[in-house]
Amino acid sequence: MLRRTLLAGGLAIAAVAAPANAQQLTRLNISMQPALYSMVPLHLGVEQGWWRQMGIEPNFSSFPAGPPQIAAAAAGTWDVGITGSAPGVLGAARFNIKTIAISNDESATNVLMARREQVEAIRANPASLRGQRVLITVNTTVDYVLQNCLQRWNLQRADLQVGNLNQAQILSAFSTGEGRIAGLWAPNIYTAEERMNAVPLCSGSDAQAIVPGNIIVREEFLARNPDMVARYLAVILRGIAWMKANPGPTLEVMNRFYQAGGVTVSEAALRAEVARRPTFGLEEQLRLLSRAAGPSQADRWFEGLSTFLTQVGTVQNPPAPSAFVTDEVLRRIADNPQLRAFALGQ
Repeated sequence: MLRRTLLAGGLAIAAVAAPANAQQLTRLNISMQPALYSMVPLHLGVEQGWWRQMGIEPNFSSFPAGPPQIAAAAAGTWDVGITGSAPGVLGAARFNIKTIAISNDESATNVLMARREQVEAIRANPASLRGQRVLITVNTTVDYVLQNCLQRWNLQRADLQVGNLNQAQILSAFSTGEGRIAGLWAPNIYTAEERMNAVPLCSGSDAQAIVPGNIIVREEFLARNPDMVARYLAVILRGIAWMKANPGPTLEVMNRFYQAGGVTVSEAALRAEVARRPTFGLEEQLRLLSRAAGPSQADRWFEGLSTFLTQVGTVQNPPAPSAFVTDEVLRRIADNPQLRAFALGQ
């Protein structure tokens, strides 16, 4: 686990001291993963000085993946963070982690890829996949996509030869001709597109296997520090609003952030990240999490994912989405004129 504060240019150095007339800064332990689109607002908050404006001194803990990030919650090493949907459900089941907003919709970037010269034949006759080898990272969101794509094609998992590999191994094997299709997520999908002449065959968006990213908080910390959590979320929402309003500069920020995390991608890939990953501002978040007319849209998204994670044994008896997805913090922001204006970028 790495601890760092991200500043302009992606440098891992100490946070800039607040101006003398600024409010007292309070340290906030934030968990994250490097070089992911959903984390860009955290970096923007440093570059733009928004953390200081909210009276926060961010202390970032960087994790290579969701499972170790969630496991660290047991020791209380972080208070808030951003993670993927499967770790979000796992954290809710094991450590009372609350989801307070949706970081982005990752459904279109969890994809089954096929070689360009084969994709039309597969689309015309999905049954041709019977007996074929598919390369997948099992029990992950892209495996969830596979399950739903197979249902769409009237195929069973037993109809395929499933090879369980990590993402780097899938890229290596697929590049040498192994596998009829490959299950990948961003940024690996861009590598497959640009270097292996691969194209999307079926994504989570295509198969209604929605993969939402989670903005999270430890339940205990939220109960003790609701105002701090609201200010934390306001910074992220401000970042989302800024990115929507500034598409060109957003690509530059993403490039710095990705390179700081050791990931180099093309400008085309950066543009694809923006185009394929919908994000949601304050008003959109409130609608997604609202239960005014019954289960929220977010509830329905997590119900499908939770069912899958239970089937594959990742989570035993996950809580209902209504038990861990809450709009409490969003409403606190919406009801506070100063926080609301800040979150909207006004």
